[in-house]
Amino acid sequence: MHNYRIRTARFQLTVSFFSSLLLFALVELFFWFFPYEHSFVLSSSIFFTSFIVQFILETVALTKDYRLLVDQIDSIDLFVKTLSSGKLSARIKMDGSGAINQIEQSLNELADKIDTQVKSLQRLVDENVQMNVKIKNEAVTAERQRLARDLHDAVSQQLFALSMLASAAEKTIHSNPNRAAENIADVSDIARKAQGEMRALLLHLRPVRLNNESLDRGLERLIHELDAKTTIQFEASIDCVPGLSKGVENHLFRLSQEALSNALRHSEATKVTLSLHERDQLVALSVFDNGRGFDPNHENVVSYGLKTMKERAEEIGGHFMLTTHEGQGTSIHIRVPIHRGEETDGR
Repeated sequence: MHNYRIRTARFQLTVSFFSSLLLFALVELFFWFFPYEHSFVLSSSIFFTSFIVQFILETVALTKDYRLLVDQIDSIDLFVKTLSSGKLSARIKMDGSGAINQIEQSLNELADKIDTQVKSLQRLVDENVQMNVKIKNEAVTAERQRLARDLHDAVSQQLFALSMLASAAEKTIHSNPNRAAENIADVSDIARKAQGEMRALLLHLRPVRLNNESLDRGLERLIHELDAKTTIQFEASIDCVPGLSKGVENHLFRLSQEALSNALRHSEATKVTLSLHERDQLVALSVFDNGRGFDPNHENVVSYGLKTMKERAEEIGGHFMLTTHEGQGTSIHIRVPIHRGEETDGR
C-alpha cells in the first residue's frame, strides 16, 4: 500500500504539471497575438494556480478512492479469515461495481461451493459410520453362526458320543469288562479331541490385533500360552523383523492364529513348529505340523479356511503356499515383501 500511495502521488503530480503547462502555453499564445507588458508573470501565475488546484482536487478524489479500496480489501480479508475459522455461512455484502465487486462475487460463489462440499462430506461420513456399523453387525452375526456351526458339527457331536460311550461302559462294566475298557478308551480319545476343538475355537476368539506389541512378542506369547495349555509340543523360531507396518503385522498375527487353530482342530499332530524370519527383503512366516495331513482337493471344510488365509495374505501383497500329504503333516508358508520407507526406518 505504501508503494501504491507513492506511485499515485507521482501520477497526480505528472498530470497536474502537464495540464498546467498546457494552460500556460495557451495563455502565452494568446498574449502572442495580443501583447501585454506583464504577460509572462500572468501566465506563470495561472500555471502555478492551476497546478496547485488540480493537485489538491485530484488528491482528494484519489484519497477517497484509496480509502474505499482499503475498506473493500479489509472486508475481503475479514471474510477470508471468517471462512478459515469454519463459519461457512458468512457472505460478503456487495456494494457498487467494478473489479473488486467481481472478486467479492467470486468469493461468495467459492464459499457456496465449500459449504456444499462440507455438507456432502459430512453426509458421506454419516453414511460411512452407518455402513461400518452394518458391516460390523453382519460380521458379528456371521462369526456367531460359524461358531454355532462349529460347536454343533464338532464339540456337540463329540459330547453326544461321550455320553453314549460312557453309558455303554456303565452297562457293560460288570458283564463285559473288556468291552467297557474299550469304551472308556474311546471316551478318553474323544474327550481329547473335543478339548482340542474348544481350544481352537477359543484361539479364534482371541483379539486379532497386537495392540502395542510387536509381531515377534505377540507370537512368542501366543506359542507360550498354547504350549502350556495343550499336550502338543510347540517349537518357535521367531526373529524381530523391523520395518513392518501395523497393518502387515496384524495380518501376519491373524494368519498365525488361523494356521495354529487348524493344526489344533484337524491335524492330530504331536508337534507344531512356527518360524518368522526376514530373507531378501521378505518376511517369511511358516507353520508346520507332523499330523495326518490331507488331500486339499477333497477336504472342503479345511480348504475353505485355507482359501480365507490365502486371500488375507494377498491383501498385504504376500504369497501363500500350502504343502501337505496324507500321513506326512502340513506346512504353510507365507512370504510378504517388506517396504521400508522413512517412517518405518525411524521406528
